[in-house]
Amino acid sequence: MRVFLLLFVLQGLLLQSVSAQVVAAQRPVTLFTVRAVDQQTTKEIAASFKIFLHAANKRFEGANGPEKVANFSVKMFSSDTVTIETEAEGYFPIEEILLVSCDTCGFYQYTALMEKQVDSVFTNLKVNDVIKLDKIYFDQSKYDLRPESRDQLEKLYRTLRNNPKLKIEIAGHTDNVGDARLNQYLSENRARVIYSYLLRKDIASNRLRHQGYGSSKPVAPNDTEENKSLNRRVEFVVLDN
Repeated sequence: MRVFLLLFVLQGLLLQSVSAQVVAAQRPVTLFTVRAVDQQTTKEIAASFKIFLHAANKRFEGANGPEKVANFSVKMFSSDTVTIETEAEGYFPIEEILLVSCDTCGFYQYTALMEKQVDSVFTNLKVNDVIKLDKIYFDQSKYDLRPESRDQLEKLYRTLRNNPKLKIEIAGHTDNVGDARLNQYLSENRARVIYSYLLRKDIASNRLRHQGYGSSKPVAPNDTEENKSLNRRVEFVVLDN
C-alpha cells in the first residue's frame, strides 16, 4: 500500500510538471517597447525604466533616448499586472501599475508622460504656501477618492518623498450648499482620506496634518456654479520645508 501511494504521488507530481511545461510553451512571446516623452512638448527624452511583471515574476531594467529604444521580450500569461518605474533627469519620477492583456498580442508599447520639475506647482515651496490639488476627484457628497485622482496624489507623494523636511497640512473645503455640519464632516473626511493615502505610502505621520474647514474659507463668492466648484477643493499648506 505504501509503495502504491508513493507511486501515485510521484505520478501526480510528474503530471503537474508536464502540465506546467505545456502551459509555458503555449504562452506567446510579447515584445515590450517603452519610451518617455515630455508631457508639454511630446518630444522623446532619455529615461531609465524598471519593469516588473507580477505573474511572470520577471524584472527588467533599461534605458532609452532619441536614438535608442528600450525593449524586451517575455513569455506572458493571458494577462499580467505590470509595474513600470520611469526616471529622467529634471523630471518627476513616475510609477504606474498596468493590467496588460496579451493572450494573443505580440507587441505592447508603453509611453511615460514626464512632467518637468520646473513646470510643477510642487517646486520651490515656501512656508505658508497654499497649493490647490487639481484633479482630485470625489463623487458628490462622498469622500471616496476616484481613480482619476491617482496621478495628482502620486505627484504629492513623490514631492514629500524627495523633500524629507517638507511638512504639510491637507485642507478640505466645500461650498455653502446644504447643511453646514454635513459640509464640515465632508471636508474633514476628504482631507483624512488623502492623509491616509500618504500614510500607506510610508510618509511619516509627523510630517502630515489634516483639517476640514467646511465652507468657512471660500476663495470665491458662492453665487454661481463655477464659483461653487472653485470652493469645493482640497489644498495643502506648507508648514515646514
